[in-house]
Amino acid sequence: MSYQALYRVFRSQSFEEVIGQKHVTTTLKNAIARNKISHAYLFNGPRGTGKTSIAKIFAKAINCTERYDGEPCNTCPSCISITNGSNSDVIEIDAASNNGVDEIRNIRDKVKYAPGESKYKVYIIDEVHMLTTGAFNALLKTLEEPPAHAIFILATTEPHKIPPTIISRCQRFDFKAISTPDIMQHLAYVCDKEAITYEQAALEFIAQSAEGGMRDALSILDQAIAFGDESLTLQHVLNVTGSVGKEEFRQLTDLIIQHDVRGAFDLFHQLLSDGKEVNRLVNDLIYFLRDVIVDFVTGEQQEGEIYTLELSTIYEMIDKINDTLVSMRFAVNMNLHFEVLIVKLSELVKVKEKINGPATETIDHAYIDERLKAFEEKLSAVQLNPVVSAPSKPAKRENKTKNHFSMAQIETVLDNANREDLTYLQENWQSLIDHVKQNDQRALVSLLQNSEPVAASATHVLIKFSDDIHSDIVNKDEEKREKIESIVYTIINKKVKMVGVPDSQWLQVRHEYIQNRKAQPVDKPKQQDIVKTAEELFGKDTINIID
Repeated sequence: MSYQALYRVFRSQSFEEVIGQKHVTTTLKNAIARNKISHAYLFNGPRGTGKTSIAKIFAKAINCTERYDGEPCNTCPSCISITNGSNSDVIEIDAASNNGVDEIRNIRDKVKYAPGESKYKVYIIDEVHMLTTGAFNALLKTLEEPPAHAIFILATTEPHKIPPTIISRCQRFDFKAISTPDIMQHLAYVCDKEAITYEQAALEFIAQSAEGGMRDALSILDQAIAFGDESLTLQHVLNVTGSVGKEEFRQLTDLIIQHDVRGAFDLFHQLLSDGKEVNRLVNDLIYFLRDVIVDFVTGEQQEGEIYTLELSTIYEMIDKINDTLVSMRFAVNMNLHFEVLIVKLSELVKVKEKINGPATETIDHAYIDERLKAFEEKLSAVQLNPVVSAPSKPAKRENKTKNHFSMAQIETVLDNANREDLTYLQENWQSLIDHVKQNDQRALVSLLQNSEPVAASATHVLIKFSDDIHSDIVNKDEEKREKIESIVYTIINKKVKMVGVPDSQWLQVRHEYIQNRKAQPVDKPKQQDIVKTAEELFGKDTINIID
């Protein structure tokens, strides 16, 4: 006998042998054992999950003369003939190629005749959704009231294409995608039966690649075994599927995060020259990042630059990869899209590094002490001799610290602030945060989580942030600020400009604003030299004059 593919050799021959469809097999076994057999069944679910296999097992079980507890014996003449495909009372029809009215009328004409060698005639119509509208109409009456000896089993991967009038006349069973552990267990059983040495990582990769289909998994296994000459390794599986291992993806992401775009291009072209498919590369890259996220959550982080990023950055990387995957479906040159993706990911990491970098520069206390001492000396000289002029050549101004806000912007808000707008905004602020959470905007959630509106007018709003860096981001990152302003607009139906102030400095800022408004302008010419000297020593931005 000629060689048979593994998925044919290891096709399930009883309900107990079926992998991963316990809810279907248990129901059918009980129905057969209690002699409560329906006239029509609809099996729907992903490819390779056992729909046709269970249909044949069902046909054997109802015609078996020696069945026990709903299971076929697989030894009686009826079971053997159905297994071999020689039983004339079990008719398999491929609706993809026999989808016309004439074929269905032929079934309708012949179904009235009694079975020749079995108790029941069983019609298994595969890919039934491919039937034409006329063929479905021709099937309706027969399906509703078939002869007592006839049973119809309809199998499909797309039940939404079947008319409701057909579905309502059948008992419907929804098949599930088979879990990865179940597929791995069955693959190990097949390898043991075939005396094949295997690596566990190879079985895991095959199970993940099959995406819930046992037939696909066995086909990949069959091909990998042939490639590896009676042995199975992960590298064999990667070669026959055109996939890339985690080590290559780790190298690729390392180059992207290090902004070595040229090196990433070279690695990509090397993978192409090894026969890897671009489409497969993109899909496998998403799975690699998925595994990285799992490592983050479980605390099992490994070596690699990818583990130095924040989770929010990895989420955005996956979004960009998904966008590229959609674009590639209509692309002429898919290689170009992947190269552009490499550049986009590198730029994304650059932006995130800039935003998440240190918020303030390190304070040089020795420098400040030195400048204070110089200022005291200058101040003493000015007080003793008020006509002493400032240095002829101003010293270079250096700004060692940065404010997280603009006093001019804050004054703009406070000058026009009113209690009514502030109260309304405070009442709806939690709604804004909930809105951001529901839309899964993690970056904005962390930004707004510990914030509070402290002043508002018809055109501006002042937000207090518990972290200085968040105030700095809102004031300097125009894109994030506009996103928040647009969400505020949807909540309060009013377009306002947002200004941030750190919680650590809000009380001081408010006090200074009140004092400055109360104070009257006073002209003190003698102090001008002192102010000018202080500005030269410390920089104009760090000087705050209080009367």
